Amino acid sequence: MASPLPLLALGLGAVLTIAGVYVCVSWYLFWNHNFRGQLITDGPYARVRHPFYAGFLALAFGVAMVYPILETLMLVFFSIAVIYVYVGKEEEYLLQRYGREYRKYMARVRWRLIPGVY
Repeated sequence: MASPLPLLALGLGAVLTIAGVYVCVSWYLFWNHNFRGQLITDGPYARVRHPFYAGFLALAFGVAMVYPILETLMLVFFSIAVIYVYVGKEEEYLLQRYGREYRKYMARVRWRLIPGVY
């Protein structure tokens, strides 16, 4: 009997890919409609502080699970590294720009990318 793991990985990868695309597109539409220079804390920002990066990581992991080749695995590795650095720099900028308002937001929305994890 063949192992069900490849089929499970393919299914989970497809779900992650679709979810990642959905989050990225939804974020883009929300951002374009709502950003006017003020701090946005509702919509996708009510769950995580960096929803676009979260969506992109889901997309990258999903693609790597559907197509587990060197290039997609490199995409995941570099995405994690770059996003980790950018999140820190972006939060420094947001603290400088919005100050106490962003600190309150950080206390209310604890997770940067993945609720309950990071």
